[in-house]
Amino acid sequence: MAERLRRAYVEVAVELAGANVTVSRLSVMTGLQRRDVARLLESQDSLETKRPDQLSRLVAVWLANYDGTPLPQHGSSASSDALAKSIRKDVHPKSMLDALIEVGTVAIDGPKVRLLRNAHVPLEGSDAQIRYLGQNVGDHLATAVGNVLGDPPAYDLAVHYDGLSIEAARALEELWRARMGPVLQEVNAKALEYQVRENGPARFRGGGYFHVETDE
Repeated sequence: MAERLRRAYVEVAVELAGANVTVSRLSVMTGLQRRDVARLLESQDSLETKRPDQLSRLVAVWLANYDGTPLPQHGSSASSDALAKSIRKDVHPKSMLDALIEVGTVAIDGPKVRLLRNAHVPLEGSDAQIRYLGQNVGDHLATAVGNVLGDPPAYDLAVHYDGLSIEAARALEELWRARMGPVLQEVNAKALEYQVRENGPARFRGGGYFHVETDE
């Protein structure tokens, strides 16, 4: 946690420093020693080069192009091998498949590979999951804070009730999952289409959550 907080300090200091970024200036701004600042900057550069998540993109393309239906493992087209090669030509398809199997995203069912989830979920507690947590919650906070500060209104709505039975809450969660899944899948397919046809500098993140708690 301390290491992540130091990295966050350095990231914010870099943004505030603008064009006048030097290790010494960042050290003064953050209170961190120069050697720690230099190390964090170097590790951040390394992290950025590894950041693109090819496994998430593989699942997204699978859903968009094949509706999530099972695919043959091998083949020059319409197979998990071909799909993996379209995402990363420098990584063997078997390596990507093994990574997806490890976290329970897909399973081998005879000659075919079956998608078990509509999204790639990294291993619990892994760096990839922690990184995704920060990005996801960070974008949601940025949306909510922007609305409070008077930025152009952004979509941020929720439904909340108390005084429900546990059974009722679970039934509502099932309804939420059933309705949100197709929406996210439709947006995913359209976003992939736009990315190819109208590539540009903008990015977005849209999602949903359903939190249940009890007093028991």
